[in-house]
Amino acid sequence: MQIGRLLMLRSAIAEADLDAALAEQRSPRGAGQRLGSLLVRRGVVSEATLYSVLAEQLGLPLWDRNAAPDAVQRATLQREQGHALPEPLARRWDSFVSLADDGTSLDVVSRDPLAAELREHLRLQYPHCTLRWTLASSQDMQAALASIYRPGQESISSAATSDLRQLAQDAPIVELVASMLARGTDHSASDIHLEPDENGFTVRYRIDGSLRHGEVHPRSRFDAVVSRIKLVSGLDIAERRLPQDGRFSTRAAGIDTEVRVSVIPGVHGESIVMRLLPKTAQRRFKLEALGLESDHLELLKKWLQAPDGIVLVTGPTGSGKSTTLYAALAASDTNKSRVLTVEDPVEYRLPGVTQFQVQSEIGFTFPAALRAILRHDPDTIMVGEIRDAETAHIAIQASLTGHMVLSTLHTNDAASAFVRLIDIGVEPFLLAASVRGVIAQRLVRRLCTVCAKADAPKDIPVLLMKAASADGLEIENFAGRHAVGCPACSGSGYKGRTAVHEFLGVTPELRLLLSGGSVSPRSLRELASTNFRPLQRDALRRYWRGETSLAEVLSLPAPDGDSLDDPPS
Repeated sequence: MQIGRLLMLRSAIAEADLDAALAEQRSPRGAGQRLGSLLVRRGVVSEATLYSVLAEQLGLPLWDRNAAPDAVQRATLQREQGHALPEPLARRWDSFVSLADDGTSLDVVSRDPLAAELREHLRLQYPHCTLRWTLASSQDMQAALASIYRPGQESISSAATSDLRQLAQDAPIVELVASMLARGTDHSASDIHLEPDENGFTVRYRIDGSLRHGEVHPRSRFDAVVSRIKLVSGLDIAERRLPQDGRFSTRAAGIDTEVRVSVIPGVHGESIVMRLLPKTAQRRFKLEALGLESDHLELLKKWLQAPDGIVLVTGPTGSGKSTTLYAALAASDTNKSRVLTVEDPVEYRLPGVTQFQVQSEIGFTFPAALRAILRHDPDTIMVGEIRDAETAHIAIQASLTGHMVLSTLHTNDAASAFVRLIDIGVEPFLLAASVRGVIAQRLVRRLCTVCAKADAPKDIPVLLMKAASADGLEIENFAGRHAVGCPACSGSGYKGRTAVHEFLGVTPELRLLLSGGSVSPRSLRELASTNFRPLQRDALRRYWRGETSLAEVLSLPAPDGDSLDDPPS
């Protein structure tokens, strides 16, 4: 069966995507190109999916360089002995060979086992050998050739230097960048890192908050890859001395994705980070999908239904603050209210919401944007981040004049948000009058549902049991598990993440304390409402239900003297 039909049977592509690729293949631009390569370049299917189906179609094993590194070692040794494909031919056909010890068979690892020229060459060079074919993906083949033929010496470097723009549009480079994006999307990566060194460049993927090694490519391709990413991002290809930021839209592994690009010059070349923002992620922008406990969900809805006030979300970079704010905005009735945002940058486009991008280089800063949008008769305002006293004062004044304001801060916990605002110059009595509540949050990894193993209740630490009992968690309902690791989760034991929260509402007692002017995180926590649970104790509920591990719970910050891993007194 043809590869396109096989992919459709596996639900890997839609019929419309196949028709579009076939039309391109029939056009002068696509003449002579394989259908699979066109599908990968168009971002319709990932390379991993394509090659797994190709292996099935051809009836050949699929080579994995991590599972079978001995093939590369043997080919490298035989190259040093003069028994290997010449480097130009190996790179031309994306193949390498290794001769069996008895000399009767030849192992051929190729990206395209159907290439007629390659087959004819091997028949002439090894007439008495049985050819044993293995299919390899583009990424695995590039890594293998880089190891066998000593990367960094290919003649492509001179072409990249002389005409980067043309090289960036060549099919192999376009396909390589598309494969990176598709692989990142396939693994639900949040970021793709391209890190150059003297001999090549490494691609790493941030998955569930942790960086995982992807692949290594020859140095000769790096300039072309950087130029390709700059070209689609609208950046200056010739500028290599200054940092640059851009973005572009693409379709990777069948998912429409916004890609935010940051380029910074380094010692060995420009380092690139691509932030992946799948447009399908907008489905997450529902309060019920944030992973909030029921009491927290009701409290947040109560705050958002108020006509005015400030709701702050705190946490480090990558803790899901933007997702929480977008969900809060999505819960607004935009048919009856005017919702405006000021962001840097705008990560997702929300229907019915007017969004503004900060442009500091022309003076359109957070304070300037806030002053401007207050004249647009808003009901709800979202400020991407409160970074200074001027922004904080304008946000507070907006809340005191009848607007609901949502924003973020970078603090370790909810109580520290008040201390931080006071430190940058906000009067405590203004906070007492304007802030309705603060949410601190972190992301914890979800256990893999395939390999996680149950914990024994008898092994639960005494301090943990006391905290669970105080929060009303019954031992009869205990379903705690720990991470193991399997192929489904790439050996990590985890797959996906969920948020844990710390809600600090401004009670009358807390408001009185703020008005007095002398506050500390401990004093604020002592006057918090019954909904207040430190991050560790909120995560403890997820552990109790078997969603995450105890190790993830204990990795979260805890107030002094309230950590669940402190030895019992």
